[in-house]
Parts: sequence; C-alpha cells; structure tokens
Amino acid sequence: MSRKDAVVDLGLRPSDGPLRTVFDILHTLFGKVVSLSVLTLLLESAGHTVTNAATTPGTAITATRTDIDFQDAGIDSVRLVVRAKNSTTTDLIIQAYNTTTSAVVASATIDTTESTEQTVVGSWTVLVPNGGDEDIEVRVISVNGTEDPTLYSVHLQMRTVQARA
Repeated sequence: MSRKDAVVDLGLRPSDGPLRTVFDILHTLFGKVVSLSVLTLLLESAGHTVTNAATTPGTAITATRTDIDFQDAGIDSVRLVVRAKNSTTTDLIIQAYNTTTSAVVASATIDTTESTEQTVVGSWTVLVPNGGDEDIEVRVISVNGTEDPTLYSVHLQMRTVQARA
C-alpha cells in the first residue's frame, strides 16, 4: 500500500447488508466527516518580534519554513490562526506563503490596537494542491514598513471537505 492509498475508504458505501445499514446510520448521525489537522509554524511564548516589517511582499520568517505535500495529505482548504500584537495601531497581515509556487496559501489580518495581544482566525481558503512537497513559510506584511509586530503563535489549520468517491 502506498502512502497515497486510503487506509479506510469511507466514501464508498458497502453493498446491501448489515454493514451498509450501520454505514447509513452513521452518515445520518454525523453527516460528512471532515478531517482537520494543524501545522504549527511558529510558537514562542516570549514572542517573535519582526523589526520594521516590510510592505508587500512582506518580511519572511525563514525559521518557519517547512515542506508539506497537500495532495498526499488530501488537504483542500486551509486557514491561519495567529496570536500577535503590533507596535502601532495599523493593520497587519500575516500570510502562509508558498515559496514553491510563489502564492499565498492563507492569510489573516490583524486589526490591531497598540500593544494588545489578540488571536485572529483567518477565513477558510480553498486550496488546489500541486502534488509533491511544497515549501511554506510565514510572512508579515505591514502598512508602512515601520511596525514591529510580535508573533506568539501561527498555526495553519488544514482540512479535507471534498467527498471521496
């Protein structure tokens, strides 16, 4: 069995019989099952300060760079969950950036109040996996290039919602 084969393919209904009855009851009770996983890209209790965060394309935090095969994992949507504060009262954008495809995977905008830590949950973004390892890193984008945001945690939540046939 390769890594890409399903361990248990719950998308296929069994033929008539007692197992199909159980399957139909579980489907009625729980609906479509969604798998969820979390990839922690940054976790620092004291905070990671980005000095003079750049405007577009932003400041890359290279220590957060990691490889992931979205297609192999069956991931079809992602979002960022960020805990951070900014040094000013301007908005701040945190991104999970794919350096392999030069595209933003997910982002979260922090509508900041000076020096107030907050947790922000970005919107779910549909993802079309390219197949193979993709290089992901965290980028911080400031409005004017003079903010010094502090990031405490950045998590990439990933889920599979597509029906498996």
